[in-house]
Amino acid sequence: MIRLTPLAVAFLLATAPVVRSSPAPLPADPVLALDTRMILLAPTGATRDDREIARWQDRVRLRPAQADGYERLGWAYVTKARTTLDAGYYKLAEKTADVVDARFGATPDSRLLRGHILHNLHRFAAAEQVARRLVAERGLAFDYALLSDALMEQGKIAEAVAACAHEMALKPGLEAYSRAANLRWLTGDLSGAIVAMEAAAKAGSPLDAANSAWTLARLSGYYLQAGQAGRAALVAGESLHFVPDYPLGLLARARAAQALGFTGAALPDFERAAALNPLPEYQWWLADALRSTGRVSEATRIEEQLNRRGAAADPRTFALYLSTRQEEPAAALRLAREEIANRDDVLTRDALAWAMLRGGDAPGAAAVMRTVLAQGTEDARLFLHAGEIARTQGELAAAQKWFAAARPFAATLTPSERRLLQTRLGTEPALARLN
Repeated sequence: MIRLTPLAVAFLLATAPVVRSSPAPLPADPVLALDTRMILLAPTGATRDDREIARWQDRVRLRPAQADGYERLGWAYVTKARTTLDAGYYKLAEKTADVVDARFGATPDSRLLRGHILHNLHRFAAAEQVARRLVAERGLAFDYALLSDALMEQGKIAEAVAACAHEMALKPGLEAYSRAANLRWLTGDLSGAIVAMEAAAKAGSPLDAANSAWTLARLSGYYLQAGQAGRAALVAGESLHFVPDYPLGLLARARAAQALGFTGAALPDFERAAALNPLPEYQWWLADALRSTGRVSEATRIEEQLNRRGAAADPRTFALYLSTRQEEPAAALRLAREEIANRDDVLTRDALAWAMLRGGDAPGAAAVMRTVLAQGTEDARLFLHAGEIARTQGELAAAQKWFAAARPFAATLTPSERRLLQTRLGTEPALARLN
């Protein structure tokens, strides 16, 4: 059975006739009419998210002169995008926002919808401008939340923390707690991040399944970093109760199982997650897991897929992957530089430093890595890269310091990264082997 993504469906709609279940006329403007047809195409699935989309589509057909139905339809597409990790639904949400603005004029509510879409499509500077206008106009908790997210992705951590504090004061709850947790993690406070994310998980509800599933999957990652792989596996499983077949939950559960030594048992989750969400991060984990169990030909096939689509799907992660594999250093450096123009956060700076090292510019890599480490984020991959950069420059004592710093968090690394860390730790007799 062929499954069409929302973007493919949108393309087909441009040339195919549409049968409508409602006599409501389409707008006279051809662009607006086409956008309306796109967003009213009936969903093909039968999940709760699909039913919610269909419900608001019906409301729009019955009451086409009211903006609120269109706005709720846009948010339904956002929710579908979050649970499936299919960016095509964000594009449908964006088309819905276009229809709202064209038919009714932009309002703070429609701008909030558009701001979230911009953020999720990684247009962070544009999302920041929308959020700043909303904060100036009305200053609701949702407005500060959007502002905090947009600032955080651009590396403006102090401002992001301030915006999050405003959100927390106005509306404490799952979204505020989870946002605070992420900011605490970015600034090196893992224990504080866990406390905040546990509070977010307690505030979750089946009525907000997408956010609850995301929160639990993220909490699983924090537990894994803290060396609590068993708890990480349990919490990841809980995320799948909220959203079955949730790619992020599947990946979290597989990573936890692998950390516990059950790579073979983790493979079905790795495979399912990568099939549902064929992005570089998922394919990288799957390929590494396959190789670690001797299934080399299958790993090679996944890597070929990753190499074909990785640059377009997720430039930052693909740059990291290429640099880790020491492949195509010029392409990795180009991707990292392009990404940092839009997303100047600590993780993107790490990708740039790693690509610079592999491209032969160790002094430049060291300069960028100093800005990465200055933020205080505690992460095995950052420390591994810092160690390799120092080692390349002959700073062996500094290298061993960073390799040792990575050791407690090694469960969060892919198998190939863990092997590299194990090799580097083995060069220092005073350091014990990884568990």
